[in-house]
Amino acid sequence: MQPYDPWREIADDPTVEVVTRHALAPGLDGALVGRRIWLHRELGQAGRRATLAHELVHLERGRPIGDARGRRREERVVEDIAARRLVSLDALVDAVRWCGTESLTELAEHLWVDVTAVRARLTALTELERRVVAAAVEANGENGSDAP
Repeated sequence: MQPYDPWREIADDPTVEVVTRHALAPGLDGALVGRRIWLHRELGQAGRRATLAHELVHLERGRPIGDARGRRREERVVEDIAARRLVSLDALVDAVRWCGTESLTELAEHLWVDVTAVRARLTALTELERRVVAAAVEANGENGSDAP
């Protein structure tokens, strides 16, 4: 199974435009305005991939309605959905076997996503997924890294 590719998702959709800019609002890597997705030009490949996936979920779900608390809740839901698309359980288990869980940065690099996506994926694990990842961590600790 191919990993999720947000670029492939929009390749055949002429109604979605992706634009890069040097200056978005401070601390903002991407934004959705209508059907135009803005990406910060200085993002690396993993950051662009994760940010584009995130903004595509916003596009699918529409604008959040409600107060600031509701918008924060919606942002967490969007982060979780995007992270699940970007990081399959198999890929996460593989990354944990290679990298362990000490460094989210190292996990993110291995998975070609940003740290926000890794954190969201780990935070939203189901109980079954948590057990699968814990078993991978335990196996990695007992046997050493699978890396050569």
